[in-house]
Amino acid sequence: MIAFALACHCLSISTMPFRKHLLLPLLGLALLLGGCGPSVSYSYIPPTSDAGLHCVSQCNAEKRQCKTLAKLQQRQDDALYQAQSTAYNYCMQNSDKKKRKSCPYPQRNFDFGDDCQDEYRSCYQSCGGTIRRIVHQD
Repeated sequence: MIAFALACHCLSISTMPFRKHLLLPLLGLALLLGGCGPSVSYSYIPPTSDAGLHCVSQCNAEKRQCKTLAKLQQRQDDALYQAQSTAYNYCMQNSDKKKRKSCPYPQRNFDFGDDCQDEYRSCYQSCGGTIRRIVHQD
């Protein structure tokens, strides 16, 4: 899905109407196909030393801060998209037919990833913890 998001993000402005009509069906298809594969969970085995446990508690604090910042970024992205949509609609309603093509189409940020969990796993392991990846065949 990340590759799909990057591909959409790289499209030029001239392909925006094309992208607009295909985005929802392609996103739906990606979500359907994403649900067909095995699911993955993780088992965390903490380090045995006091220093390692203290280190893991710092990892937990960093993960909480990361998630807070990610939520803030998402809200900012949503607000920017809403402002761009309002400007686009205003431009479309108040421009003659020829000038409508120059109305800037709003661009949604398709950052599906949440790097907080990957960073947490790396931090956890660097503290001496062990992480087991478990694949569930559904």
